[in-house]
Amino acid sequence: MLLQDIPGREDVKAYLHKIVAEDRVPHAILLSGGEGYGKLQIALGFSALLQCQDRQPTGACGVCGSCSKTLQLIHPDLHLAFPVVKKDKLKREDTTAKDFMAEFRSFVVEHPYGDLNDWLTHLNASDKQANINKTECSKILKNLGLKTYEGRYKIQIIWYADYLEKEGNRLLKLIEEPSDDTIIIMITNNSTRVLNTLRSRCQIISIPPTEDAAMLEFIAESYSLSEEDRQELAFLSSGNLRKAQLLGQRQELNYSEELLNWLRLAYKVNAQQMVAFTNDMAGRGKQEIVNFLEYGLHYFREYLLYLNTGEPDKLRLTSTEKKVAMEMTKIIDHSKTEQIRDLFELSIKQIKRNVALKALLMTRTLQINSILR
Repeated sequence: MLLQDIPGREDVKAYLHKIVAEDRVPHAILLSGGEGYGKLQIALGFSALLQCQDRQPTGACGVCGSCSKTLQLIHPDLHLAFPVVKKDKLKREDTTAKDFMAEFRSFVVEHPYGDLNDWLTHLNASDKQANINKTECSKILKNLGLKTYEGRYKIQIIWYADYLEKEGNRLLKLIEEPSDDTIIIMITNNSTRVLNTLRSRCQIISIPPTEDAAMLEFIAESYSLSEEDRQELAFLSSGNLRKAQLLGQRQELNYSEELLNWLRLAYKVNAQQMVAFTNDMAGRGKQEIVNFLEYGLHYFREYLLYLNTGEPDKLRLTSTEKKVAMEMTKIIDHSKTEQIRDLFELSIKQIKRNVALKALLMTRTLQINSILR
């Protein structure tokens, strides 16, 4: 994906274009930002811009040989390192990113904003521990010690650089004394998790969440949703493109309606309706329930803001959600809101630990009844 095709973050993209145009690209860059903020795509787009043979005013041309190879992750001067697990008959200490390159290329196409969990799921290895080992570090040193094949730069991207852990010290001399044609781009969700010896020698570029306007445009181009659902999805995604893609796969969102129905059900405690709700929700699977509860957290955060300010126009809620919020004040105050929010946060943690879904949902319904009553 070219830089200009990545949704939002215009200030970051403008800065990257500027340092390339002025030929003052740092040898070591650390891209840091939240999950789903498109850091890997920004690194790949930046790499394409650096190697482009016919740069345009808008950025990389996207059609020259260098652009094409970079975007397909097959450019001989683009090197990739990322957390891996043991593969087939290889010893774990000998397994590196090169052994998973075909899988990683398909992963980037299928999950352009995917995270480490998505990557491990792609490998059918979600139950395994991944890391970047010392053999990988040795390969990085070897690759960047060679001459360029056809590009202007040798570019090394390290996805989830915090998974280098102590092995990252092997790269210290390389980062301190790189050749003029070497650029290292490290990527992390949290810069403080990267070894300080490495972090202190990089230019840190903070990648912000996708802005609402850019997110709305991305959603409109990607999914056939009503205007109300697009707005709800943009707010719920909170700038996270991965989350927007996960939620956008639903035909309709309806989270606001489902949340309100759950609160009504909990207030009345109709046994037959409780069983029906629990069976329906549990049948959707863990991830869908987590998505629903995360929506609830988003909604109640905004609802608390409304209770504190009394100004619905400041809320990141759709018009329908705002109307519901104004009606809820008759029943749900600050204390009740915080208690329900705490239940939702606890539920998400427990679901990720494989708690029994039906039992959890039934218990939470009764607990919400106790809070509301």
